[in-house]
Amino acid sequence: MPLETKQLRYAVLAAETRSFSRAAALLRIKQATLSRNVLLLEHRLGVKLFERRTRGAFVTPEGLPIIATARRILTEVETLQTRARAMRNGDAGELTIGFCSSLTAGDLRFAIVEFQRRFPDVRLNGVERDRGFLHHALHAGVIDLAVVTGDLGDPGVRRRPLWSERVLVALPDEHPLVETERIYWHDLRRQTFVLGTQDPGPDLVRLLQARLAEPGYEPDVETQDVSRENVLAMVSAGWFLTLVSESALGVNHPGIIFREVHEPTGQARIDYGCYWRSDDTSPALRRFLGLIRERYPDA
Repeated sequence: MPLETKQLRYAVLAAETRSFSRAAALLRIKQATLSRNVLLLEHRLGVKLFERRTRGAFVTPEGLPIIATARRILTEVETLQTRARAMRNGDAGELTIGFCSSLTAGDLRFAIVEFQRRFPDVRLNGVERDRGFLHHALHAGVIDLAVVTGDLGDPGVRRRPLWSERVLVALPDEHPLVETERIYWHDLRRQTFVLGTQDPGPDLVRLLQARLAEPGYEPDVETQDVSRENVLAMVSAGWFLTLVSESALGVNHPGIIFREVHEPTGQARIDYGCYWRSDDTSPALRRFLGLIRERYPDA
């Protein structure tokens, strides 16, 4: 028959107290119950663990290494139970977040830093790819949460609005608009723009086209399959302008000036949301969503 952890626990406590009666009292069980279980343990191991004397119970020389091993086993079992309990509660485990914007600045970075501070035992993984990849990865279970701009338009996933970020125009540092006190969309007409195909590039392209189009004029907007960093490098060379969200401010870009774009009602902004599978019951995901609700209650 397999060993039982309660028998190990009874034997270890009896060894520590040097008394079956004191060990039974601490465990709030009958002494006969403890004695019977220790005897069963000795029979199963084929080793006499205790010398039973009138003034107490003393571990035999043969029993010393077994009691030491039993103590280690009980510690490991307790650690395992604590770990499992933490995972059920979302205090431990693993969470994979997919995103399409920089982690160097902005609300996503702040949310991740706060989550790691509160739940240091949760292993947090990040996947930076475009929105299409993240959408498929979400359904495949590769990621638990996708933080993207725009709308996935998928009834099979749940969505919660998050934060919005300012829209900025990236200008070469010698561009005439650098001296403009406040830049509005109409100031950007007749300019040439290039944006990357990586998110949030496509959303910014649509925003540009919607804001700059006028009868008889289509804005000069081109998309290229290059990273945002390479687009910005070309902006610094004076080739064209581009738009970014404010998370781009986390990295120094020599030769470039970032300026806010304004609308009649205030700053131009782009919205972010998070998506997760309806059937995902991950406790760590539940913890992260709870933090999001707490940090952005009005989103």
